[in-house]
Amino acid sequence: MSVLEQINPATLTIDANVRAEAQLDKAFLSSIKEHGVIQPVVAHRTEDGTVHVLYGQRRTLAAVENNLDTMPVYVVDSLTEADRLAKQIVENDQRRELTDNDRAEAFHQLSLLGVSATQIARKTGAKKTTVDAALKVRADDTATAFLAAGMTLDMAAVIEEFAGDEEAIVKLETTAKENPQSFDHTAQRLRDDRKREAAIAAAKADAEAAGLAIIEDSAFTYYDYKGPIADITDLRTATGERLTVEDANAAYVRSTYNGIATIYVNTEWKAAGFVKPVQAMASHSYTVGKGLNEESDFAAELLTGKAGTGSGFGANRELVKIASRPTARHEVNALAMIFAGFEKRMTPQSWRGFDPDAKHYLTALAAWGYNLSDVERLITHPAPASAAAPEPAPAPAPEAQDADPVETQGEAQDDEPEAQAEPGETFEEVHADEEELIAEEYAAE
Repeated sequence: MSVLEQINPATLTIDANVRAEAQLDKAFLSSIKEHGVIQPVVAHRTEDGTVHVLYGQRRTLAAVENNLDTMPVYVVDSLTEADRLAKQIVENDQRRELTDNDRAEAFHQLSLLGVSATQIARKTGAKKTTVDAALKVRADDTATAFLAAGMTLDMAAVIEEFAGDEEAIVKLETTAKENPQSFDHTAQRLRDDRKREAAIAAAKADAEAAGLAIIEDSAFTYYDYKGPIADITDLRTATGERLTVEDANAAYVRSTYNGIATIYVNTEWKAAGFVKPVQAMASHSYTVGKGLNEESDFAAELLTGKAGTGSGFGANRELVKIASRPTARHEVNALAMIFAGFEKRMTPQSWRGFDPDAKHYLTALAAWGYNLSDVERLITHPAPASAAAPEPAPAPAPEAQDADPVETQGEAQDDEPEAQAEPGETFEEVHADEEELIAEEYAAE
C-alpha cells in the first residue's frame, strides 16, 4: 500500500544508498529548480514518524539544494533492507548506470545481510560471475582502493588475484594508467610467469627429494665453460656407456620453449672416472652437416681404406652397404662421417690464420694419441699475431695426460653463416637449445 504525500525534502532521511556519489550536475539541478520534482520519490515511514527515502536519492538532494518547500513522495510499507537495496540497484541502473564501485558496494552490503551471491545475482539481474568478482574485490583492501579510484571491476579483480605480489600490482597499476588496452595482456604474462615459477619450484623440490643438489648458476651450459660441472648426457663411463640419472649428483632446472627442463649433472665427473666424448655435433653442426651430406665419398674411403668410391649416390650407396653389415660398428661409422666433414673443411691456408674448426678437430685427435705434424701444430698453436694483423690469442692446448677432447669444445665455433645465431639470440642460448635437443634425442633412444 502506498500514499502520495507532499513533504518538505529537508525533513526526509536518506538511507544508506548504493551510489558512492550523488553526482548532482548543473543540468539536473537546474531542471529541478525550474520544474520541481515531477517523478515522486519512494519512501517509508518508521515507527518514530521519520520518513526514509527508498528510491530517489538524487531527486531529494536536488530538491534540498534548491530549497524546495515540498516534493511528491510515495510513502509505502517498510521493505526489508535487502529488497530495498536490490530494487534500488535496478532502479539506478535504469535511470543512470551505476559505477562498478557503486555496484560492488551494493553487492557487499547485501552479502553482509546474509544474502548469498546466487541470490544477489537473482535479485539484481547481475551475472553470478560479476557478483563473485565484486565480492572478492571488496574483500581485499588494495583492490577496493583501486576500484574506488576509477579502475574497472575486471581490472580490480585482477589486482585481487595478485594480492600480496607487490611487483605484479605495480606493473598492473602502471599499465592501467599508461596503456590500459594492454592490461589483459600484462595480466596474462604475469599469470604465465607465476605458473612457470611454480613449475620450476616443483621440479626443484622433486630433484631435492631425490637427493640432488640444485645448481642455480647456468654458466656450465655456456660453450666455453671449463669448470667442474657437466651434463650427464655429455658424459660416458670409462668403457663408453651413457650415464643415467643415478650417476647425477645435482640438477639444474630451467624454463624452455617446451616447458620446464631438468638437466641432471655431475659436479665431480672427473673424480668419478667419467669422460667426455667429442661434442662436434653440438659445437660445429655446420661442419658435421657437410660431412654427413656432402662428403660421404671420403667417409667411405676412411672406413674402407679404398679410394675411388665415387661421389653422390654411389658414395651414399657404399656407406649404406658398410652400415648394413652384421658386424657394422655404428659409432665408428658416425665418427668417420664427422671426421670427413672436418678433414674436408681444412684447407692449405688453415695454418696461416685462426681456424677454429681445424683447431678443435686436431686438438681432439692429439688428446686421443694422434701425433700432430709440424703444420698441424701451427694450427693448434698458432704463432703470435703481428701488430699489423692482430689475431685473437689462442687458449693453450690441454696436457696430454689429462687432456679432454671436449674441454676444447666452444673454443672453436663455426664461422659459416649457417652456424650463426639468429638475430636477437645470444650464442649461449643457441648452444643451450642445441644441448637440449641432443638430450631429447638421447632420451628417445
